[in-house]
Amino acid sequence: MPIGIAPTVAWKYFNQHGATIPGRAAARAGTVMVLGSVGHTTLDELAAAVPKDTLLWMQIYLFRDKRNTLNIVRNAERRGFRALVVTVDSPVARLKAKSYEGVLEFDKVEAPNPWMKYLDGKRRDGTLGLRDIWAGPGLRETYCFADWEDLRWLKSQTKLPIVLKGVLSADSARRAAGFGVSGIIVSAHGGRQLDGVPAPLDALPDVVNAVKGTNIEVYMDGGIRTGNDVVKALALGARAVFIGRPAIYGAAVDGEEGVYRVLKILEKELSISMALCGCSSLSEIDRSIVKHETEFHPKL
Repeated sequence: MPIGIAPTVAWKYFNQHGATIPGRAAARAGTVMVLGSVGHTTLDELAAAVPKDTLLWMQIYLFRDKRNTLNIVRNAERRGFRALVVTVDSPVARLKAKSYEGVLEFDKVEAPNPWMKYLDGKRRDGTLGLRDIWAGPGLRETYCFADWEDLRWLKSQTKLPIVLKGVLSADSARRAAGFGVSGIIVSAHGGRQLDGVPAPLDALPDVVNAVKGTNIEVYMDGGIRTGNDVVKALALGARAVFIGRPAIYGAAVDGEEGVYRVLKILEKELSISMALCGCSSLSEIDRSIVKHETEFHPKL
């Protein structure tokens, strides 16, 4: 199934079992889940809750203190995660509209964050709740101006494949290729970081073209709501897509079964859309079956 589950912090806001819910659903559907590094569910909790052959990737930030990054990497290696997904589109925290304040009350779903062992250069005592992630030393630690040399350092520290998440330009894709990454996720962070950036689907062709001839696999997340959306992304060169909000909605409605049903609905819609486009296999989906709407409008 070319539909995976994207990393997100929000699982426990909508289901008490947190990220184990999408993990089990992904295992049943035979697809990949990416565990977010800022959240309620630990690597050990997720790995213990799913079958051993579940395809799990681990999302990380290049934290200010490299010891925090290494803590995640070593645990991911120990638990059999197959890849590291490095989010690169968040050097600073976005400005939040005041209308969002109080919508999610962190104190009601407080949990320790296991990843940040060091804050302001010192080993921390006790636990760090999610409220602290978005303020004070936790915020400074997560949102920092990492650069390409930090990526080179990470690659020197692990044999796990590295997938960059948050690439929207051909130039960044080419630079990533030069650093030997294994994959790219074309993503706009769910549209929550910078208003006005290109939609991932619009940016996808340029990124795919930029790494043509390499072994880099290109994925996409953002805006996937139907099987038709999946077909469009695959036609424009994506190896697979990832979903965030639709899976969260499923978890809110019916837990593991809800997430599983979302995946299966998308899979069925994908199959129907393929058939109606004359494609009997995923390999037959190509750019010939999609046209941008601007091609149908007369030039002024």
